[in-house]
Amino acid sequence: MTRFFFTLVFSILFSCAVFADQDGGGAKAGPSLFDQWLTESSTHITFRVNFDTLEANRKTENFFAATVIHNGEELELEAAVRGRFRRRTCVMPPLELKFAKDGLRAAGLNTHNDFKLVTHCTGDAAGQDALLREKLAYELYQTVAPNASYRTKLLTVTYVNTVDGSSTTSYGILIEDNDELQNRLDTDNCKSCYALPAEKITNAETLALFQFMIGNSDFSNRMVRNLKLLENANGTYTAVPYDFDYSGLVNATYANGFAHYNETKVTDRTLIWEYDTAPDFSGSVAYFVSLKDTLLQQVEDFDGLSAESKREITRYLKGFYKELASDAFYTAK
Repeated sequence: MTRFFFTLVFSILFSCAVFADQDGGGAKAGPSLFDQWLTESSTHITFRVNFDTLEANRKTENFFAATVIHNGEELELEAAVRGRFRRRTCVMPPLELKFAKDGLRAAGLNTHNDFKLVTHCTGDAAGQDALLREKLAYELYQTVAPNASYRTKLLTVTYVNTVDGSSTTSYGILIEDNDELQNRLDTDNCKSCYALPAEKITNAETLALFQFMIGNSDFSNRMVRNLKLLENANGTYTAVPYDFDYSGLVNATYANGFAHYNETKVTDRTLIWEYDTAPDFSGSVAYFVSLKDTLLQQVEDFDGLSAESKREITRYLKGFYKELASDAFYTAK
């Protein structure tokens, strides 16, 4: 009887440990949905939801049942509107997607299930161009900081309103699950790490120069806005940025410069340093100079962008390098 009881308890504890490993914050066995789609040269999904209800809840964080169809297979999920500016103004607001874990398991995938989907803000060619440019911004940052960046996947998405069957097709950018990012980088997310000193952040100068390069002032280290702060095992932090749509590189039709930085247009650059200690950009400047040819070639090789957009972005990045060559390029903001 004692041996049976011990065996039963051991079995229960082992099962709980396995389940915790599958659904907890630790590493999850098997490929993720993001991994699966990332291996495909192109991914087309159909996203079905009651868009009338989603639209009525544009200002809320409520989730609603939805379905994604990929290669004839259906996955159940819940979707909610996310973001600040774009949720108010875009014809298709950005979405948060939470896939049902049971469905992922049944498909042989792990349970990393929470993704951001960057959608088209306008329904015209300019909206598609802006999405491609934002995807390029993510890829440029992956080149600059391969160990401190989100992975992204460009999708072709057919959005279907289940109310009347109406549909529209557009590019979309899928951003990997936050937990997957943390596991991949072996870090923990810090949700209340406001106003950290620069010496605590491993990539403070590199991040500041990258945001300056793409002309993005829509972020804050102090307030942890449009970036994740991930805690490393040694007590330092790594900043991982996202949402580049308000950058000069993207140059979206709806974006404007920030008046509090004396910007008159979105392509104006401001080098933002929100720390009490003065920066030492010498190492980061040398690093960006070493990457110049690589980054410019990345623009040239980027699929989907028109030749005109590539020329515009190339000129914009070359402008950044001209500013780096100036002895007085940095003014504290």
